Amino acid sequence: MLKEKGCEEMNKKLFPIGKSDFKEVIQGNYYYVDKTGFIEEVLEKNYEVTLICRPRRFGKTLNMSALKYFLDMKDAEENKKLFKGLKIEKTEYMKRAGKYPVIFLTLKDLSGKNYQDFFSEFKKLISRLFKEHKHLLKLLDEYDFENFDKILRRKDEADYDTALQFLSELYKEYVGVKPVLLIDEYDSPMIIANEKGYYEDVKELMSTFYGSSLKDAPISFAVVTGILRVAKESIFSSLNNLKVSTLLKGDYNHFGMNETEVEEILKHYNLETTMECAKSWYNGYTFNNQKIYNPWSIINHCDSGKLESYWVNTSANTLIMELLKEADLDIKDIFYNLLNGGSARTILDDNMIFGEKYSHSTILYLMFSAGYLTIDRYGEEDDEYYLRIPNLEVKKYFKKTFLNILTNSNRDSFSKLKDALLIGKIYGNDSIEEKINSMFLASMSYLDGSKEEKFYHNLILGMIIGLDSTFYIHSNREEGLGRYDLALEPKDKNRIGYIFEFKVASSTSESDFDAAGKDALNQIDKKIYENGLKERGITKIVKIGLVFSSKSMKIYSK
Repeated sequence: MLKEKGCEEMNKKLFPIGKSDFKEVIQGNYYYVDKTGFIEEVLEKNYEVTLICRPRRFGKTLNMSALKYFLDMKDAEENKKLFKGLKIEKTEYMKRAGKYPVIFLTLKDLSGKNYQDFFSEFKKLISRLFKEHKHLLKLLDEYDFENFDKILRRKDEADYDTALQFLSELYKEYVGVKPVLLIDEYDSPMIIANEKGYYEDVKELMSTFYGSSLKDAPISFAVVTGILRVAKESIFSSLNNLKVSTLLKGDYNHFGMNETEVEEILKHYNLETTMECAKSWYNGYTFNNQKIYNPWSIINHCDSGKLESYWVNTSANTLIMELLKEADLDIKDIFYNLLNGGSARTILDDNMIFGEKYSHSTILYLMFSAGYLTIDRYGEEDDEYYLRIPNLEVKKYFKKTFLNILTNSNRDSFSKLKDALLIGKIYGNDSIEEKINSMFLASMSYLDGSKEEKFYHNLILGMIIGLDSTFYIHSNREEGLGRYDLALEPKDKNRIGYIFEFKVASSTSESDFDAAGKDALNQIDKKIYENGLKERGITKIVKIGLVFSSKSMKIYSK
């Protein structure tokens, strides 16, 4: 039996974590989910320029790499062996394998703290690309040799902004075949530049770079991938031949893993018993009405055997984080609803214009494009959608991020608030009053705006949303003879439940605070708000009035 087990382990494929080069995956005996249908669809549609937008870590680079090896005339016969036994081998498109020069460029790691640093890295990237094609040098005349050599040696006077067009022209003139152009993560430079504050400079550079290569260059066709569809007016202003596939379209369904593919990989690694849990953690994305799993997380789960967060740690988006810090109460209210299993209604205009004033729909579109939200259902109006959090992995990240942004509090304060609630310590050191007050003051130090009850209500919701592992959190729920503001229902019925009523005092004077506090507690009693908790078996219930005025807060309790 030991020998058989050893043989079984030897037959297991390696985990392709961080592997995005198709040849390395196939030759290195890594587990590969056959997505060569992507190649077939690209060739079947035969568009001049295709832009495909999908979230990070859903297989864009690996698919583009497979397309590169399939089409490239360099090492063509050797590369054809890579596709043995795969779906594409059985199609008519095998006759187009190895028939083109391929220019493949990925911009996912291009960055810089300022434009000078960015442009220096950009020059290095283009120089490395030309080094991959230096076999052309022996064919070139003196003039083209000189210009090629300038880029290769990173000379300042080289024409980097039209480098792809130049390389394409060389293939057409000296090889006699128009190349295929593949650009991976095209929007990464714009996202980085927007975050670092030099977007306009990069916009000017990349507009020329993309425009010259995708419109003016002699290419057979081009495929471009990214996360966002940057508005045509921003980058692709001169392009009339662009076909776009976003998450809102119904094509190119070769990204992520479907349920059958997940079942197969879990079985391969003897983890089929985790299928239902994996569904809760990593499923939930809707691409063209098909439920999709996050492939990065599934592969990491197979490696570790643990159900925990993987993808979200690789996909933090600074732009989203900055926008949320500046967001108003309405977006925070939307977030609270999402974290409680609800959905957000929005218009999804899948065009991103950097530098504009961002609306709620822009923030939700960014989060949708990045994979933090997915489509729950379609609205009645054109372009109207209901979005939700796709799975437990993303929800955990949401909760952590929401707390940090909304309260600006440290995890120690939050942990002590939870402890105080569990033992019912309302006043004194490390009490409910002390911890809510400290988190409240930290939030109010940078949150200004309306001082209506809704403002404070949302603020407190943000502070306590992370308690949902211990309490069911109910907001504005009908109970008894009215609708209370907030209730914490313990999941362990032997623990303490809480009813909160919020009031805004007419001034910061002690008498006005006391009057509002008394009014809050009287309302809880008069409306019999505790009835629902009692009916569900909660016997220990604490009634709390939270009174606010400007940047002051006070707790009242019987």
